Amino acid sequence: MVHSLVKIVFLLFIIMPYNFKGGYGYHCSYPIITRQVHILNNLPKNTPQLKLHCASGNDDLGYNYPALRTDFKWEFCAMSNTLYFCHFWWGNKNTVFDVFNNLDYCVADESNFIPSGTQRCIYNVKNDGIYIGFEDPISGQTIYKKHRDWS
Repeated sequence: MVHSLVKIVFLLFIIMPYNFKGGYGYHCSYPIITRQVHILNNLPKNTPQLKLHCASGNDDLGYNYPALRTDFKWEFCAMSNTLYFCHFWWGNKNTVFDVFNNLDYCVADESNFIPSGTQRCIYNVKNDGIYIGFEDPISGQTIYKKHRDWS
C-alpha cells in the first residue's frame, strides 16, 4: 500500500510541471490546441510609444509597451470558447478588437483570409492600421492583410 502511494506521489511530481503556465513555453495537454498570438511593433521611428493591453476572461497580460521592431507574443491552450482581445494606443489613436476567438482562423471575421488550422496569429502594427497575417507554409513568408484602422 505504501509502495503504491509513493509511486503515485512520484508520478504527480513528474506530471505537474507540464500543467503550469510558464509564459511563452506553455504546454497544453493536447498539443493540437496550442495557439500563439504575435504583435509586431512596426510603427515609424520618432513617434509616440505603442501601448497595448491584452486579456482573456481569465488571463490578463497587463499593459505592455513593446519597443520598435519587437514581437510581443504569448502562447496558450485554446478551446472553442477561448477569446483574447487587445486594446492598442498610439499617440491620440486607438483601437480595440479580438485577436483570437476562433480555433481554425484566429478570428472568425478573417475566415476567408487566414488558412484553416493556423496556429500563429500574427498582427503587424503600422502607422496606417493593424494588419493580420499568417505564415505561408510553401514560401515561408508571412502574408498580411489590413485588419483594422486606427480610430
